[in-house]
Amino acid sequence: MPRHRRPARLARAGTAVAAVASAVLLAAGPGAAPAVADPPLDLPTAVTDPADVLSPADEARVTDALAGLAEASPYQLFVVYVDSFDGLGNRAWADATAEASGLGRDDILLAVAVEDRRYQVSVDGDIALTDGALTRVEQDDIEPALRDDDWAGAAVAAAEGYQRAANPPAGAGTIVLRVLLVLGALALLGYGVARVVRHRRAADRAAAELDALDERSSRALVATDDAVAAAAQEVAFAEAQFGAEAAAPFASALAQARELLAEAFRSRQLLDDDEHDTDARRTSLAYAVLDGCTRVEQVLAAQQEPLVALRALHERAPADLAEVRDAASAAAVRTGETGAVWDAIRPRYAPSATADVPGVLADAATLAARAGTEADAGLAVVDTDRAAAVAHAREARTALDRAVAVLDALDRRAADLETAPQAIAAVVAEIDADLVDARRFDVPGLAEVVATAERARDRAGSAEAGQDPLAVLGALADAERALDGVLDPLRETEAARAHAQERLPQATATARARIAGVESTIARGRWSIGAATRTRLAEAARLTAQGEAAVTSDPVTALRVLRAAAERAEEAQRAALADIESARRRAEAADDGPSWSSGGSSSWSWSWSSGGGGSSGRSGGARRSGGWSGGGRSGSSRSSGRSGGSRPSGSRSGGGRSGGGRRGGGGRF
Repeated sequence: MPRHRRPARLARAGTAVAAVASAVLLAAGPGAAPAVADPPLDLPTAVTDPADVLSPADEARVTDALAGLAEASPYQLFVVYVDSFDGLGNRAWADATAEASGLGRDDILLAVAVEDRRYQVSVDGDIALTDGALTRVEQDDIEPALRDDDWAGAAVAAAEGYQRAANPPAGAGTIVLRVLLVLGALALLGYGVARVVRHRRAADRAAAELDALDERSSRALVATDDAVAAAAQEVAFAEAQFGAEAAAPFASALAQARELLAEAFRSRQLLDDDEHDTDARRTSLAYAVLDGCTRVEQVLAAQQEPLVALRALHERAPADLAEVRDAASAAAVRTGETGAVWDAIRPRYAPSATADVPGVLADAATLAARAGTEADAGLAVVDTDRAAAVAHAREARTALDRAVAVLDALDRRAADLETAPQAIAAVVAEIDADLVDARRFDVPGLAEVVATAERARDRAGSAEAGQDPLAVLGALADAERALDGVLDPLRETEAARAHAQERLPQATATARARIAGVESTIARGRWSIGAATRTRLAEAARLTAQGEAAVTSDPVTALRVLRAAAERAEEAQRAALADIESARRRAEAADDGPSWSSGGSSSWSWSWSSGGGGSSGRSGGARRSGGWSGGGRSGSSRSSGRSGGSRPSGSRSGGGRSGGGRRGGGGRF
């Protein structure tokens, strides 16, 4: 079926919807058009079509089908067509849209991503439709139409399918009953009787729903209470294995869980105290119990991975310490070898090019020695105090990583010195080409930039280029960047693109190299590096990624962004060196020597599953390995003031069912 494009579709919706974020994707080949990504929406009407696939006649046909479903059943169908699910899974996108749109228990959402060729049905977990009925409508009615690109037909077929599911063919006994009811209603002038029957059925249905909600909250409370009891045992085991300090985060989480559980029990007590509360009050209290249980479960679940990781760390402490000790010895040997290499290199260059090398080598040697000392200290207590051994292993690893980073930086600088003549020649050639191009223009400020570039080029031909080549190369790069900054806006569009394409490899390499240099400097003195320096480095990395992503589609912009990235990296390098120098001066003023602190605490991930680890003499024994999450509960969700909840359901590929607050199926078509 051909797609009908209607650019004014959203303007006629009558209400504002959530802003649609457009993600510009770089084409994999010529002619590829990016698909528009749509975040979850707040649906303004029953038929929402940002993808513009419905013609006016199609929209009227779908609207009539949805109205027919609402008249013949308790259900209301909402349909939305978008280009893409914005990189989210089918179910995540549809459930988020249903929640944002305030859909209630008897509302059904059909979401179709026409470019992704995916769809999803999302319904409240307490809707009366069974999973089997939902699956039949999806497989028998929706998917065949979608595979034929019959967008309107899919919605119409869905409405008809849900209507059939809500009104199955009646059996013989049901027919007789209905006939009797009709005859009785006619005999009693049916309107009044029918009205009483409807009210009574509604009251019975509401009472049944409230009873089910009450029962669900009771089961959840029992399961959560059991989970907290299991968590208390886990905390006791953790304190015995790792000590109170290491187990403190888990004890804190347990205390928080107990407070939340007490609130849930209080809500349950209020629910049990007065049976004459209104239905609205009883519903509110039941949901308060469920919400409290969900919050307890979330607090306990957040600690599941941390405890498993802590146990694993304690278990492998002997192997980690031995490995770090050997690596520290290797780093010490490498420090001597690197020093020998620089002893041969330094006489060939001016002091300005290599003056800091002895100090950097001393830093590496100190760090390697510290790593070995910490590893030895950890091995000495690994059988008697596992927690202390783990702390020594952490300090040893930190010192070793810094030593290796310092040595890597020295190796890279030695390589840069070797290749500097070729790099200087390449930049000089580019500056010469820019100077030729500059003669075509006569604009204010250009003459000064040209003079600076000529002076930098003259330095490249002097003896300084051999004595301190990296400084000369830096001046040349600055001059070239200044020239390009003036000339680029003056060049014609095609010429600018060709120029950018020629310069992109060098610009990319420069940005990456400067970022690597900053990272090495920070690794060498991380404890003294401030937030401003780290922010400039992060911005340089972001701009580099942005520039590389635009190389094919917009080389001019890519070149500009990559050069900006190099500038940010250069700023970060200057700031890093200033931070290190400031820290050195403070240390000298305090006469306290260099500080090799870790520069911050590490974030560790652990778990609540019981299991081995440590050397406390306790084993997991018969403890459960399932951790703290008790009862297998999942949270419930509500919307539009209607009662909601969760019920277990099956699963299908693509969207799948869920035991959470919403369910429904979907997939590709």
